[in-house]
Amino acid sequence: MTEASLAAIDIVASGAPESQAIGIVMPLGSQQGGAEALLQHFLRHRAHSYEYVCAFLEDGPLVAEVRELGYDTTVFPTTHLSHMSNYLKTLRSLRSWIKAKKLRMVVSWMPKAHMYVSPVALFLPVRAVWFQHGVPHKHPIDRLITLLPADAVLCCSRTSKRGQDQMFPVRESHVCYPGVALSAGEGKSKDEARDFLGLPKTTPIIGMVARLEHWKGAHVFVDAAAEILKRYPESTLFIVGGQHPLDVAYSERVYAMVQKMNYGKRLILAGQRPMTEVPLWQSAADVIVHPVVGVEPFGMSVVEAMGQGKVVVASDLGGPAEVIENGVSGILIRGGDASLLASTVIQLLEDPSRRVAIEKQASLRARRFSVDAFAERFNEVMAKLLVA
Repeated sequence: MTEASLAAIDIVASGAPESQAIGIVMPLGSQQGGAEALLQHFLRHRAHSYEYVCAFLEDGPLVAEVRELGYDTTVFPTTHLSHMSNYLKTLRSLRSWIKAKKLRMVVSWMPKAHMYVSPVALFLPVRAVWFQHGVPHKHPIDRLITLLPADAVLCCSRTSKRGQDQMFPVRESHVCYPGVALSAGEGKSKDEARDFLGLPKTTPIIGMVARLEHWKGAHVFVDAAAEILKRYPESTLFIVGGQHPLDVAYSERVYAMVQKMNYGKRLILAGQRPMTEVPLWQSAADVIVHPVVGVEPFGMSVVEAMGQGKVVVASDLGGPAEVIENGVSGILIRGGDASLLASTVIQLLEDPSRRVAIEKQASLRARRFSVDAFAERFNEVMAKLLVA
């Protein structure tokens, strides 16, 4: 047990408020990206040092799942932030919730939630923390969120923290790497996964798991596919991930590229798949690519693939460079270079022994970013903040 955890226990023993409950406020009611998946993993983990209660700002499947897990869960339906009457109503509801649950800390799981929690916490004896899952770029929203009072900001990587620390005013920040479920393809071997998904068993398969938004770089993979298929015409490539609601035009562009280049069934656009199915696609692949062209805050899909013993070829932009030991547990390349991506994948396919060596190291490296590791880091940070 850490010193911070012992200190938290000492405070309770010395007559401080007995409640150790921490509230988590999530603005979304459905799983759309990494932040929501991280919350699911964390709440399923259950090895917590504190009691956690949850509040959502919209209803949805994620709410139902959290309730089924047995967590005290409340929904405060919100509309657009510009609807002042609804905003004020939500503030009053959150204030009553915090007082009724006797919370010592409230964690806004995404920045939007902090826009509701911060004004309430300012007038209550409760600490307010928010989770930065991205890399702020001094966008007006980033500036606004940071201006709101907070006891600390949790950052998903050192890259994220560097960006956050450049914002004004400088808030106390802590790196809290996300954790992923190292599921090993739902227990299925590569052949079993391919059979389940209807993919060829004896030919190379190269895949990508990411939402279709420009910075994720699906277009780079689509361009690289031409060179890969020229060298390995029997191979199959896939992209698992649906369109992003704020970047619909990009997904249309990717589909148009695939059609124009006449890849046919050689490049599968699988779309959004259930969380339970995604590991099967990763398990079926020989190589996974993550060719982002923007700074990746962390890269949960990178760690998930590594956890299944897959070689990941990723852009050296942000999080992946903190996760992958280049040439040891994966390959890092210059972002946005389709030709380099293709040649790197081809080299790996042509050198099975090198691929096997990297696969072993990838699996070991991924353990540092497991759900267990995240829960331990998260609870340690909570303990430090509660006794600060």
